[in-house]
Amino acid sequence: MNPKDPEKLFLESVQDLLNQGAEDLGSQTERRLEEFRGRALMSAQEKHLRFFPLRRWIMVGSFAMATLAAAGLFFWLNTSTESLPTGQIEDLEIITSQERLDFYQNLDFYRWLESKEIRNRQNGKEL
Repeated sequence: MNPKDPEKLFLESVQDLLNQGAEDLGSQTERRLEEFRGRALMSAQEKHLRFFPLRRWIMVGSFAMATLAAAGLFFWLNTSTESLPTGQIEDLEIITSQERLDFYQNLDFYRWLESKEIRNRQNGKEL
């Protein structure tokens, strides 16, 4: 047989005493405890239902609108009025194209060949 631990015995006696005290509560005390419990449950339900009340949605919407307005003003006022020179647009097309670079190195030859073909067609000659 194992003797019970004195701490365990103490905890059991305290638990028995508290249970007996809860059974011997007066009707008025029980009523008040039930009333407090009901209030606490109702308060918890109200807080749960009002997680984002209308006031909070208005604040969030106002903040988002102000942020969008500030970003819009920033980009609208910082527009560049400079335009690209016309000579550089051809270079930009060359840089952004996916064609091979050797095509552009021989571009003068291809232009000469095209002009020769056009002249031959106008004169009625075939290559």
